[in-house]
Amino acid sequence: MNNIVVNQEEPIQKLLTQKEKNILLNNIPGWEIIHEDSMNKLMRSFTFENFSQVLAFTQLIENLAKQENHHPVIKSSWGKVTIYWWTHAIHVIQEKDFQMAEACNNLYDKILAEEDLWG
Repeated sequence: MNNIVVNQEEPIQKLLTQKEKNILLNNIPGWEIIHEDSMNKLMRSFTFENFSQVLAFTQLIENLAKQENHHPVIKSSWGKVTIYWWTHAIHVIQEKDFQMAEACNNLYDKILAEEDLWG
């Protein structure tokens, strides 16, 4: 695979074709590709029963982002968190962004499974 190196810490994967993006998008329910600020981004809004769940979810996303050294834009309010993924260094969606979106879905499922704790 040809990598584009933006800095020495994190090589950028080869650019995805639209067909590859569509295939990857089909594997992450709830996500869509939007065009905002002259670039494409992955976006999904997650809904919650209360603000405690919102805070717990955003904390899990923060931990994931630190661990992977790949950071989203997170917008939160009562009962809702919207997450945007794209590779900031080159302003495109990469395979890593799809992986992070899938991880968000898994964390959301974890929060919902613990719903009784948030009553």
